[in-house]
Amino acid sequence: MAVYVNNITLNTGEYFSRDFYLDNINGTPLNLSGYTAASQMRKHPESVNATADFNVGFIDRANGRIRVSLATTTTRLVKPGRYVWDVMFTESNPSGNSAVWTTLEANNYGSYRGYTNISWSTFMNTYAYSRVPQSGNLSDDSDPYGVKQDSYQVFFPYDGVYQIDAAADNVGSVTINGTTFNAAALNATNVGVGTISLNRGDHTVALSQQNTNNGLGSFDANPVGLAVSITYVGGTGYGKKSIVIEGNVLATPDITPTCVKTDYTYDRLGVIIETSSLAGSSPAVSGHDNIGIDDITDYGVVHMGVNFNQCSTFDAGSSTTRDLLEDASSLSKINSYIQAGGVIWLNTEWWNGAATGRSCSDRDNINAMLTLLGTEIRTTVDQAFVGNADRSSEVSVINSGFPLTENHNASVIFTGGTPVYTIESGNKVLSTYEKIGQGILFVQGDSNIFPGPSYPETYYNALRSLVLNS
Repeated sequence: MAVYVNNITLNTGEYFSRDFYLDNINGTPLNLSGYTAASQMRKHPESVNATADFNVGFIDRANGRIRVSLATTTTRLVKPGRYVWDVMFTESNPSGNSAVWTTLEANNYGSYRGYTNISWSTFMNTYAYSRVPQSGNLSDDSDPYGVKQDSYQVFFPYDGVYQIDAAADNVGSVTINGTTFNAAALNATNVGVGTISLNRGDHTVALSQQNTNNGLGSFDANPVGLAVSITYVGGTGYGKKSIVIEGNVLATPDITPTCVKTDYTYDRLGVIIETSSLAGSSPAVSGHDNIGIDDITDYGVVHMGVNFNQCSTFDAGSSTTRDLLEDASSLSKINSYIQAGGVIWLNTEWWNGAATGRSCSDRDNINAMLTLLGTEIRTTVDQAFVGNADRSSEVSVINSGFPLTENHNASVIFTGGTPVYTIESGNKVLSTYEKIGQGILFVQGDSNIFPGPSYPETYYNALRSLVLNS
């Protein structure tokens, strides 16, 4: 069992947050995929009852980054004194089979996808990619009938057995740890080609595909593709409590005022307009100041992402929002702004339920932006919900004056953070926030909540109140 020792100090009555970066013994980041975590502080190690339960957020699982936090409403109940604390990480048990990797993630240079064919199976049309261009003449490729190979480093989150599904047009294979699985036919309905037992960790997945010359020269008349899906199907590695952070806590009286910035040059919303290949459908934003990254410290709330009835896949290189977050200097300015008490309001969109996670927006790109923003908030699913979402029962949300309902027309569903608006009796979160430093990251999953061309002042006021109420 790996044990990390760290002592912390918190001020009673003040929001507490601390980020930790966990490493392997060789100094590489500890991959926390597949783990859940719980953290408590007690008066003594043997105390039966906990003094407080910390929130543990996974900010960047792959790189071992977590955030441990306590809300102001909790710390004000802690008496000054000395305590002990710990974080226990537990390997989670997936419900049923758990997808690990597919060729939708086969993105090495020279990979192409998006082509479908009436002769292909549903599995092929969903997951197939090609190593030659999927249009025009095959002769455009220097070796259209040669064996095409590429490989990927894949993290397998559990000790146990993994199912390999694969199909190809015409020939393909998957090789993992020296074991090769030959792909099923392009129209096969049973694409299960074998299983393999693996230890938790990184393994190389090598792929091979080859086209057969049928005498027809175009890709459409003689397509090539390989589709692969890898799924965890069983093992005995669940529930092992194998990583612990522990140490002492010094709770001190809050005798100094918290330094939260509340006075801004402009007591109104500043909007960084999203421009991308899909952003042209957005109506003009008016009633607010359209600003740049160097202006954000002048505004109490800064809106980023899609606006009214707008789509954006947030691709790096063509999205204003994504490119600001990818730029180290701009990201540093955003982080400093939030830490001091600012509010970033990030608006995203659904991906129309597409199996690829990409349509009006892009699931993976949304998660990439959330990772860059240093939040535990993530998304895996969306939903074509139309109607009013209900304000959550969180005290901080109610006290901040958010409206009772929020109208949605298809939305991203979020995990992590503190729910602001939910559906299905609070089980699905459509708008959420996370306290970061002294400020707030507020994330919405639909650009149709407001008709435009301006955002309601009630949201500005509620978000500024949330800074002090959370």
